[in-house]
Amino acid sequence: MFKDTKTRLLEFLNELCIDYGYNCEKTGDHIIKHPYTQKDIASLIGTSRPTLNILINELKEENVLDFNRNEIRMYKTSA
Repeated sequence: MFKDTKTRLLEFLNELCIDYGYNCEKTGDHIIKHPYTQKDIASLIGTSRPTLNILINELKEENVLDFNRNEIRMYKTSA
């Protein structure tokens, strides 16, 4: 809990990659099919859902990932 929220989120996403992820054969991106809601992820990394939403949107703008209800795509350049 001594890390900033963005770092905790990225580390959590890397763990999800290991547990639920696979590589897209066409693009090389990491695809994570996960069972979590934003509220679940926020609780697991120790932040609020609005803060998590802000971070996810920042990461989308930086082309690090794309997020929807059932899937997170971590682009090849970031993973």
